[in-house]
Amino acid sequence: MGAEPKVLKEGAIYFRIVGVPSILISLMFIFGSILRAAGDTKTPMKVSWWINLVHIGLVYILIFGFSHIPGMGVAGAALATVIVRILGTGMLYYKIKQSSFSFSLLHKQAESPSEYKSLILLSSPAAIERLIMRLGQIVYYGLIVRLGTETYAAHTIAGNIETFSYMPGYGLSIAAATLTGQSLGAGKERDAYQYGMLTTYIAVIFMSFIGILLFFLAPWFAAWFTTEQSAIDLVVTALRIDAFAQPALAVGLVMAGALQGAGDTKSPLYSTAVGMWVIRVAGVYVLGIVFGHGIAGIWLSIAIDLCARAIFLFFVSAGY
Repeated sequence: MGAEPKVLKEGAIYFRIVGVPSILISLMFIFGSILRAAGDTKTPMKVSWWINLVHIGLVYILIFGFSHIPGMGVAGAALATVIVRILGTGMLYYKIKQSSFSFSLLHKQAESPSEYKSLILLSSPAAIERLIMRLGQIVYYGLIVRLGTETYAAHTIAGNIETFSYMPGYGLSIAAATLTGQSLGAGKERDAYQYGMLTTYIAVIFMSFIGILLFFLAPWFAAWFTTEQSAIDLVVTALRIDAFAQPALAVGLVMAGALQGAGDTKSPLYSTAVGMWVIRVAGVYVLGIVFGHGIAGIWLSIAIDLCARAIFLFFVSAGY
């Protein structure tokens, strides 16, 4: 992607440590989804709190060293990540083993071919959607690197700050998927539709408020991560553009969750494919590089992508 040699060297160290154990990410995601689908949304939340607290402590100790423990730098950050993923996977699996839907990873369960077919038909579009999303991110991150290390760093900082705005949206997306799926399973189609719309409205209200905070408190948020004024200015530009996209992000997140809960994993796939590759990647290249708008062009492209997805998913949901 054109990263500087020092960045490549440090990135390779990190990736070699976290690469193979990355299966733990999948296990944590699946175990958490099992619990949430059964109505237990508290356990994944509690596990996330605990492993993040442990992660903060481990990262500090393993990066910088403590007492007789030597600092390991980037390698320490990677090792801390692997340790907390092992911990999180174990905690979630332990909770499942205590539940009424307990299963064993060590003993084969009796499944019918129809169950495999259902799993494949439902999961394949969702998996492809995530793959398209990640491949698109790789491409547009590569384009951002071409704008310079400072722009890339500022974009990363803005993205980290933006993750806080995702929280209500992701939470309500999970609620929409669970309630929609359970309602359809009970034969209550009207309730399923109302749950999807209600969670969307709530998410828009919450995330619009967060957008206001992002716009006015952007300089303060940016100062958490850097003291360089030029970097702060870039982060502020990104966050203030992103502030206006928060309602669209809310609609896209929740509607995608509701549709997936209803068994429609194809519509989110289509929205991601077009949004990521036709709008976001092309937009970053045209607005960010060709027209020279830099980080403003990057985040304008992201905002346009989010708005287009929200409109598409809203109309698809309305069709139900």
